[in-house]
Amino acid sequence: MLSWHTARRTPCLLVAAAVTFGVLMPGAAQADGTQVSGGAPGAVAPPPAPVRPAQVTQRDIPSSAPAERVPAPEVTGDDAHGHTGAATIVAQLKDTDLRPFSMLGVTWDGGLDEDHTRVEARWRSDGTWSDWTELHTDPAPEEGGRPGTEPQWVGSADGAEVRVASTEDAKPRGLSLSTIDPEADTTDDRAATASPAVAVTQAAAVAKPSIVSRASWGASGSGGCDNPVYGKTTRGAVIHHTAGNNTYTKAQSKAIVKATQAYHVKSRNWCDIGYNFLVDKYGQIFEGRAGGTTKPVRAAHSGNDAVNQETMGVSLMGTFSTTAPSAAMKSAVVNLVSWRFASYKLKAKGTYSLGGKTLNRVAGHRNVVGTECPGNAAYAWLSAKGGLRDSVESRLATGSVTTEIGGRTVSGVSSTAFTMSWRAVSGATTYEVRTSTTAAVPATCTTGCVKGAAPKATIGSLKAGSVQYAWVRALDASGNPLTAWQATAKKVQLKAEVVEKPATVSGVTVTAGSHSARVRWAPVSGVSDYDICLTTAKGASSCTRWVDVSKSSTTLLSDLKATSTGYFVKVRAARGTAVGAWSAEVPFSLAGASVGTTATVPSSGRIAVSGHGYGHGIGMSQYGAQGAARSGVKYDKILSTYYPGTKLSSKGGSIRVLISQDTTDAVDVVAGSGLIFRKLTSGFKAKLPTTISGAKVTRWRIVQVSSRKTQSALQYRTTGGYKAYKNIRWTGDGQFEGPSRIGLVMPSGSSVKYRGAIRSALPAKGSTKRDTVNVLPIDHYVRGVIAAEMPAGWKPEALKAQAVAARTYGVRSMSAARYYDICSTTACQVYGGASRETATTDAAVRATSGKILTYGGVPAFTQFSSSSGGYTAKGSQPYLKAGVDPYDNWSGNANHAWSTTVSAATIQKAYPSIGKLKQLKITKRSGAGDWGGRVTSINLIGSAKTVTISGDDARWAFGLKSNWFRF
Repeated sequence: MLSWHTARRTPCLLVAAAVTFGVLMPGAAQADGTQVSGGAPGAVAPPPAPVRPAQVTQRDIPSSAPAERVPAPEVTGDDAHGHTGAATIVAQLKDTDLRPFSMLGVTWDGGLDEDHTRVEARWRSDGTWSDWTELHTDPAPEEGGRPGTEPQWVGSADGAEVRVASTEDAKPRGLSLSTIDPEADTTDDRAATASPAVAVTQAAAVAKPSIVSRASWGASGSGGCDNPVYGKTTRGAVIHHTAGNNTYTKAQSKAIVKATQAYHVKSRNWCDIGYNFLVDKYGQIFEGRAGGTTKPVRAAHSGNDAVNQETMGVSLMGTFSTTAPSAAMKSAVVNLVSWRFASYKLKAKGTYSLGGKTLNRVAGHRNVVGTECPGNAAYAWLSAKGGLRDSVESRLATGSVTTEIGGRTVSGVSSTAFTMSWRAVSGATTYEVRTSTTAAVPATCTTGCVKGAAPKATIGSLKAGSVQYAWVRALDASGNPLTAWQATAKKVQLKAEVVEKPATVSGVTVTAGSHSARVRWAPVSGVSDYDICLTTAKGASSCTRWVDVSKSSTTLLSDLKATSTGYFVKVRAARGTAVGAWSAEVPFSLAGASVGTTATVPSSGRIAVSGHGYGHGIGMSQYGAQGAARSGVKYDKILSTYYPGTKLSSKGGSIRVLISQDTTDAVDVVAGSGLIFRKLTSGFKAKLPTTISGAKVTRWRIVQVSSRKTQSALQYRTTGGYKAYKNIRWTGDGQFEGPSRIGLVMPSGSSVKYRGAIRSALPAKGSTKRDTVNVLPIDHYVRGVIAAEMPAGWKPEALKAQAVAARTYGVRSMSAARYYDICSTTACQVYGGASRETATTDAAVRATSGKILTYGGVPAFTQFSSSSGGYTAKGSQPYLKAGVDPYDNWSGNANHAWSTTVSAATIQKAYPSIGKLKQLKITKRSGAGDWGGRVTSINLIGSAKTVTISGDDARWAFGLKSNWFRF
């Protein structure tokens, strides 16, 4: 008989402890006493003891052979199937009446050699017995299970006989006959099956509720449950509670589930969490033991192995001795149990027998073993009027919700929107509104669909002047319907659209260059965009070039060619589909236009300057990458555009980042759990406490020893100043490590979080100086770079391109010749640590994990700047070429073309030897792009002398965005 630990009446801590028992099948002879492991799965992994689900009836045969031995007919020749010699019947099941079935098979625990065994069966249909038929043996798979025969389809039968013949006189152990009725929808105490695949699951009449997956709540590997054990079907539900407080927040629920798993695995020594499902007081349903939410996964929840295999264990998160479950929790449990019961064609009420117990279809844990679980208040809810059983019965009976929300009223009708109110529904956490221009509720939510917690919603962005039909329904905390859509829609006639044309654009001016023209106009209020029409003939009916500009009141028309007739430009404003009148045409000509080479300082002392781009313009334009991504270009194509000839490769490893912002010699970090100190010279390490002498530690520090500056010391702070920790001193590098993120305290007193280790590094052996270096995996480094270098809201493909460029730049900087690889500022590339990370930029790093660009087998020099201005500059490498940038000029790039004024006083201050500035004269350009390209040489002509400087010098001295400019 089963031998279980005695269950105490305690809170619902699972009692399925590992025990040893002999198998006894109800209604069958006892097995031969073979000992197998039962109780908590995962302690030992033998073949599971036979169990009995609905569609399969199993008849056990004694493992010892019958007393009499009957010679079996010899099988030779074509009928031998590999058997040789005379076979003897070693086990048999005589004429047996069974429930109607359509398929049969035979299984056993062991004791037979399939190469010398013949299993035969015959069956009775309409009172007539079939011939004896061999059932071909099918050994147990390597991962476990029972050996047996392949199944035999018999059509319709109600009786069977089995005999086993062996030439080796072997004796089978645990021989069993399984009969299957695919159409059965009830269970009985003798039911069993070899695999959950035998059971036919009917389509559920109840919608599946929303379930938080194991991955979402952070489940660890399922250990011994990596190959889940499945029962033969689901026969009922056992309700538990987890015990613990009821005051947790919704955000803490995942952590509670994860902690429960850790306790079950590490303290109870189970292979996984014990429950199939957990439900919190907010109505969230969590997937428990691994194996699939739709399958009869054997868990460890009831203290009875047979019950564990054929019931779903649902644990209410909290303690319910006197506190009743919340409305959201009740609703979620009703949805969950109803869905699973509908899937397995179960009724909500009635009883069944399993594991020596007679249980209600919905039972409490206390009905299986002696325990207080699930608490008096929760247990009373199971059978209360309108409680769990009643609610599941009602849900199963109706199959779907039929009640409708009433009291719909409409107000605030405009041309494109209206507001609808309705009568509130008890238990509803969300209301869903759908609209359509036809009188049928939309199957999916598209335009005109709203969800909210209040019994009122405003639906906008509808077709102006249209007739709209509206429906509303209530949802519970799990997102399942509490009410149906109304049979009759609420009809709403929207007002006719009032089209008000924008005002006519005025103040159009053109500043022409050698190959471009800057067009400006006075802004018009309340418009969405502007249309610019460029023609080569006055009053032309069609535009030579059409440009759309979003809200901005200026645009640059680039790549223009001189014409004999010149150009004409006009502008109009638009508000949606309504457009205003065209402005007066403004003529201009490129022929003979100044290329902006000379500027005489005006009396105001302010020199007008216009230009292209932001930064050095070498390599990738960040705005260009975004422009390309907006056009659907993938990140690898973006990279090949800006770094032609390079190829995508892979590189891992760690990188050392000089934290330039930490200007002090000391390294101060925020104290926390798991923090470790390590000496790099000796390998010594120590786990740092969070309290010392009862006081909470707030800071740890590596600091120079004042009396011996080549040495460092470890200190801590609780209150007041720093104190020495265990007189730990050393010569060389030391670092903090351990937690996933460490807070580094900056000179300002603020802290920045970094991944990896925070090192106090000596620039050279014997140095009396210290620098702060962050040592971490290259991909973690890129997470801290990309969000600091590119807006996190930009397109994913642009962010991916930036991630590869930043990773490559970092890898190229790695060098064993110095104590760090790269710095953290614009002198290298900006790195903000974990504090700068965002979800979108992290996703770009993961999507490009380890990918870098190489040229000739070595990491490329992936320079990048904010904006190329439409033409990239030549760099120091073959793949850093000057050329047209097809992606940089888009409406959101204010750096593509810009204008400003420069004070003569600013230039005189930077170059005082010139005296008073009289004139500026550009003497040399790069030769590519508007105005002849980027400035490479410029003369500053002053009252005292003339000084020649480079275009880059002029950029910094004048405060310009780039060296591509004109006067």
